[in-house]
Amino acid sequence: MRLDCHVVVPERGVDVGFTVEPGQTLALTGANGAGKSTVLSAVAGWLRPESGHALLGDRVLFDAHTWTPARRRNVGYLTQDALLFPHLTAEANVAFGLRRAGVVHRAQRRQVARDWLERMGVGHLAGRRPHQLSGGQAQRTAIARVLASGPDLVLLDEPLAALDAQAVPQIRALLAEGLTGRTTVLVSHQEADVDALADAVTTIPAPPPSA
Repeated sequence: MRLDCHVVVPERGVDVGFTVEPGQTLALTGANGAGKSTVLSAVAGWLRPESGHALLGDRVLFDAHTWTPARRRNVGYLTQDALLFPHLTAEANVAFGLRRAGVVHRAQRRQVARDWLERMGVGHLAGRRPHQLSGGQAQRTAIARVLASGPDLVLLDEPLAALDAQAVPQIRALLAEGLTGRTTVLVSHQEADVDALADAVTTIPAPPPSA
C-alpha cells in the first residue's frame, strides 16, 4: 500500500512530509533530534500530531478529522529493543498478534509462528523465553513477530543498533528478505542499513536552535 504522510509537531520542531510507494522502503535520515522517531510514533498511532495527515492506501490513519487507534492500523513497529513479552516463549510471542491478523485457530497460529521463527533462523529456540535468548536471537524473534501478522506497513526504528556487530550482517540480510514487497519506513543512522534496506531516502533537517 502507498503511504502519504505529513506530520507536524511544533513543540518538537517537526514538520515532515513524504510518500512511500507500495512495497518500497523509505529511509528517514537526519541528525539526532530531527524528529525521525516522532514521525514513526505518529504514523504508528502512539503520538497524535498537532496537524498533518497519514493515508495508507485508501485508509486514513489520521488527519484533521480522523484518528484511527493504533490497534486498528495494521502497522508493525520494530525498534532496537526487542520488547518481547517476558512471560511468553519465543513461539508464543510471535503467535500473540496473529489472532488480530485473522489466524483463528490456535494450531494454525503456532504453525505460522514456528514457520517465521525458522525463517529467521531461530526455530530451534521456539520454546525459550526472552531471558534465555541472546540479543540477536531476541531481535530475530521480534522481526518474526512483526512480519508474521502481515502488516500493511512496517516501521523500523534503529532495528539493528543494539546488536553485536558480528550479528548485524546476517540479521540485516534476513530483514531485507522479510521486507520484500512490504511498504516500510526505516529510521537508521547506519549507512549500511540504508544501503541494504532502502529504496529511497528522505533527510529530515535538524530543527533550528531554540532562542
